[in-house]
Amino acid sequence: MIKKSVPFFCSIFFINYFSLAQCLITGADLSYVNSIEANGSIYQNENGEAVDPYAYFAERGAGMVRMRLWHTPENLTSACGQPISTNNLSDIINAFKRAKTAGMQLNLAIHYGDYFNDPGKQKMPAAWEGLSHEILIDSIYQYTYAVLNKLNAENILPDVVAIGNETTSGFVDATANTDGWEWPQDAEKFNAGLDAVDNFNTANNSTIKKAIHFTDKTAAWLSGLFTENNITNYDIIGLSFYPKWTEFNSIDQFGQLINDLKSTYQKEIMVFETGVPWTTDFADSYNNFMADFGNLNYPVSPQGQKDFLIDLAKSVDENGGTALIYWEPAWVTSNMCDLWGQGSSYENVSFFDFNNNNKPLPAFDFFDFCKSVNSHNFSESFHITIFPNPNNNRELRIDTAERIKSWELIYLNGQMIENGLFEKNNTNYQISFSQEVIGIHYLKLKTASGGIFSKKINFK
Repeated sequence: MIKKSVPFFCSIFFINYFSLAQCLITGADLSYVNSIEANGSIYQNENGEAVDPYAYFAERGAGMVRMRLWHTPENLTSACGQPISTNNLSDIINAFKRAKTAGMQLNLAIHYGDYFNDPGKQKMPAAWEGLSHEILIDSIYQYTYAVLNKLNAENILPDVVAIGNETTSGFVDATANTDGWEWPQDAEKFNAGLDAVDNFNTANNSTIKKAIHFTDKTAAWLSGLFTENNITNYDIIGLSFYPKWTEFNSIDQFGQLINDLKSTYQKEIMVFETGVPWTTDFADSYNNFMADFGNLNYPVSPQGQKDFLIDLAKSVDENGGTALIYWEPAWVTSNMCDLWGQGSSYENVSFFDFNNNNKPLPAFDFFDFCKSVNSHNFSESFHITIFPNPNNNRELRIDTAERIKSWELIYLNGQMIENGLFEKNNTNYQISFSQEVIGIHYLKLKTASGGIFSKKINFK
């Protein structure tokens, strides 16, 4: 199993020596980003400067990127009349390389279909149509293993793999609309994917976590149903929670669901998808599919979007959830065509303001949830300056009157890269790294008085 790693600010000891427990991973599903960039859109920071979206999300605090994988999307034709190539394996490799360079953990959602599989649709890829059940089971296993082999060869092995996406009433079905659960056949399908991850881990000494994925409406029922049908060999229950479609009347009710699932099944709970609008306006002629908060009482505004996410992050964290991932916050309008239209049917739910040249919205602050809600723990009298930052070489200098004992350089995902000690009487604090460092990292400093300080460093 991999260690539970998070953006480092969630697990440091603050300088007044209060200890903060390990905190929530915040992340983003950026599955469309490569195609959006290829179709003419750019992303900007608050200063109006063009940015690499993966690096920018990481810089703002996102610790995990989620990507969906379709088997052969080229089997479908877009609304513009061209084969769809988004979210094929080549696209995932490109995205994961960029996300890993930025320092984010990697979360792979395998749809086991050629296009979107979600609550009503769980159609198998065209390549598997007409197979006997036994050969289908083997195909699921071999495909899952082959995907992991390819990602491993590219040095972008995911930290989490979800076997299926929002599997609420079937899995790898023959028909376009799901035909409901069929036991024990569906259990054998799930277990084929889960076993493939297990055997890959054993063969490669890797620690990929295995997930299943439900909606909030079905999670309590399906977790029990899966247990009854011997689908238990997983680590994570992934949830979708969209206020537009939830039956809950409050975030607290969703938090209680997380608490109940965690205590009943002793599994890690992650929110794989959420999304809420910040406006009802449009940026293009592609109709948007979300315009309100359903049963939840938040205003449709940039501040309402941010407030919802901060409240949700707090509830997920307090109820024992370990991650909160926002679905497609970078799906801005572009010339990209999907199956149903051109542009974006979600730009009003994204984190970029199309009325202001796609500059970031306040919702980005939620990625720094753990840091922001605990910032009052910092002492005003504790002064450390680390420079240059941004940094384009292998050296850092530290300016402080404090006595520094040791340092660690840590990826945004929690992995320690290098560390070292300072001599007792040293007052010239300079660090030279033995390897090239690229992307967002945290420099962790331990003082002689027992305090621990961390600073986000952007290595160019």
